[in-house]
Amino acid sequence: MAGTYRSLLLLVLAVAAARVPYGLLAVDVKGSSVISTKNRSVATTAAVIEHPVFFNMEGLLSDTISEDMILQGLNDLVYNNYSDLYFLYSGRVLESQGVSFTHALISRFPSSEALQTYYDFAIPDIVEKMRPWLKNEYCVDFTAEMDESMLELNIDNDFVTYVIFIKVSLNVSDSDVVKAMDAFNALIDVGYAVQLTSGENMYFLELYRTMSHGFVAYFSSEADLAAWKNDTIVAEVIDGIILPLADSYAVASVKPFAGNSGVTNSVD
Repeated sequence: MAGTYRSLLLLVLAVAAARVPYGLLAVDVKGSSVISTKNRSVATTAAVIEHPVFFNMEGLLSDTISEDMILQGLNDLVYNNYSDLYFLYSGRVLESQGVSFTHALISRFPSSEALQTYYDFAIPDIVEKMRPWLKNEYCVDFTAEMDESMLELNIDNDFVTYVIFIKVSLNVSDSDVVKAMDAFNALIDVGYAVQLTSGENMYFLELYRTMSHGFVAYFSSEADLAAWKNDTIVAEVIDGIILPLADSYAVASVKPFAGNSGVTNSVD
């Protein structure tokens, strides 16, 4: 199986090298990585914390008043005095696999300290409102290094994010995990995606020890996501390289709630 991973990885990286001579791939010592926008030969990079969260709150699907209140409360976290972040949005899950989820929150922080402050002080009030509805919750907080021009995203109601969480099997080597993240991030060359990031769970909360690694793809529309998923190279990486590493996994795509508050400008 390792031979299959290597062959598929070489295929993806070879295509990326041929098509994107000016693309940037940065990988830190833990394997957290991101591929930047195309056509940049020199870039200034920064480390950020990705914070994608899945929720199962299926009761909200039939109670739109409560759903709107909770999702707007999550979106309004961008205005909280303790929320120092680049962007945040919440919304309904379009589809999920592996584990069933109904809603998600996607955000990005400038540092682990900023995320810890958010955990401690920004979210307690909205968490209390969510608690009666919440049946399950997964999160993978991970570090990614990226071009500074990519830190903020223009979130609108057409935006969609695709997230994979995996729990890596005990018999899988660290090198195979790094190869899987490299292969995923190399998929930026396929087109359609705005950004791709991946990394190892930092385990900020004991609650979030369920999954070990996260892979996140950002798209400007559902049509772009569909085209990306239907590409054979993408399928080979996800189904042939990433998911075989996992004891368990959860995959979900999410669109912003209609009342989305958009990008925050709180980070200088």
